[in-house]
Amino acid sequence: MKMKKAIWKTVLFCFVLMCMCTINVLAQSADEKAIAEVFRQGEAYWNKGDIEGYVSFYAPVDSCRMILSKGAVYGKENILAFYKKYWPKERMGNLVTDGLEYEKLSDKYYFVTGYFHVSYPDGKKIEGRFSVIMLKYNDKWYLYTDHSG
Repeated sequence: MKMKKAIWKTVLFCFVLMCMCTINVLAQSADEKAIAEVFRQGEAYWNKGDIEGYVSFYAPVDSCRMILSKGAVYGKENILAFYKKYWPKERMGNLVTDGLEYEKLSDKYYFVTGYFHVSYPDGKKIEGRFSVIMLKYNDKWYLYTDHSG
């Protein structure tokens, strides 16, 4: 009898856990889904070696920026020039982002954090955390402030 109760408790626990995970996925807002898609498409561009495609996800405003250890790069064209100089196609590797967490700041801004993983054919990896402020501009989500490290 004790065995049956233990089994049912385990089954019930697993069911509740599964429901909680499902609710969490379903609770993701339309904006959060759209932002997640920006990251997925960005990965696809990066992994094809298409830096112009990747940078197309930066906001088309002069105040967008990429925060670096020695300062910041402002504007989409300057960010593109930075990537072309320091991340040529042969250095890009394979990018994966995960662990995205969203904080809605307003209808126009989200704060997003997560992890990045860049792997290379020789087995080397670059990994770290990132934080991004996303901007909704003309009904599309863009990276407005990017800080990776």
